[in-house]
Amino acid sequence: MIRDDDPGDAVRVVCNNEQCSEGKWMHADCFADWEQQVVLFLRSCGRARSWSEKQRLQNVWTKKGYDLAYKACDCKCGCGHLRKDLNYFQRPVAAAGAAAAAAAVADKKQKRTRKPSLTKTDKFCPLSGRNGGGVGAASCVAPSSGMHSFPASFQRPQLRVRTSSFSSTGSSPPSSAGTPPLTPGGKPKFDFFTDPDQAAAGNIFRRRTDLSVFNLLPRHQQNPYHIKMEDEGPHGNDETRCFLLTNLSSNHVTEAKCVVCQGSLPVFDKYPLIDGTFFLSPQRYNSDLQVSWEQRSLYLNAVCLRCLQRSRMRCRSCKSTWDGSTLVIGTMYSYDVFAAQACCPARVACKRCRRPVADPPGNRPFSDYSKMSQCNSCHAHDFHFVRPL
Repeated sequence: MIRDDDPGDAVRVVCNNEQCSEGKWMHADCFADWEQQVVLFLRSCGRARSWSEKQRLQNVWTKKGYDLAYKACDCKCGCGHLRKDLNYFQRPVAAAGAAAAAAAVADKKQKRTRKPSLTKTDKFCPLSGRNGGGVGAASCVAPSSGMHSFPASFQRPQLRVRTSSFSSTGSSPPSSAGTPPLTPGGKPKFDFFTDPDQAAAGNIFRRRTDLSVFNLLPRHQQNPYHIKMEDEGPHGNDETRCFLLTNLSSNHVTEAKCVVCQGSLPVFDKYPLIDGTFFLSPQRYNSDLQVSWEQRSLYLNAVCLRCLQRSRMRCRSCKSTWDGSTLVIGTMYSYDVFAAQACCPARVACKRCRRPVADPPGNRPFSDYSKMSQCNSCHAHDFHFVRPL
């Protein structure tokens, strides 16, 4: 039996059936076997077929993957489905005890076996300084695929600088973000490179070194479900990321401004692409950057992380507060996030005659509110649901 006051290394699971009478814990070994079965089921589901094993394992308990794999997660109660509780964190005392036990076992094994010698298969990564001089060597260790919280000391491994080539897929920036042309005097035509190493690789965007900025989020939102962390394509060829970086680099834009607080938001070369989120809108807020999306000309806008979490914007009619805390951080929405949820009948009224254009709020998909529509009364064609801030 697993005790609630001292679960040890047990994994907490939840059932979507509120009347479920089964337990809320699962032994670590049992959970590992069950999770492997769910991942195997995910291989044959929809868009998950093109994911790598690492992506399936990382997304299986997030909304992206669980919406496809929930059929393999039946609960014993017979009326619900189980999933891993991402908000549960193992107690530090239990974790420290498990680490101490593992260290003791490792010490015993080390005493029994002699220290192995360095073979040809052992690889080391040279750590070079900014001036190119080597300062030491460190063994290459693959980072963990699971990510639930972001301590301030977390840093991504430094990537090897590489030049853009036609044979590499997913690692090099878009073609429009190549090495800048040189003037006859030998100086770059555009001086917007943030780092010499990035200039050598032809990358105009910043490289994220840590994720401490996301400590502003509540603890239960510090996970890949709320923060976009990886490409969706099998080789890093994510359509959204390529679309953003291509358009930004072709216009020589390396940072965006929040439409609410006007704060500067640097753009990064990998997910999360921004400390906030991008969105497309027919409304020009504070950006002149127009892009073509699904044969429509839209403005590329951004809103920062702080304004998403602590917005003070209210509807002029019903005085309700706009809430952006449920939006995914670091990616792009193809519709206007401020017009996606109509809060009152005044938000679905015609801009000219003020009569209702659409059904009562909430009966349309989010993206429909950002499209052009016709008023049934005055027959005016306009983006009636997109309003200034």
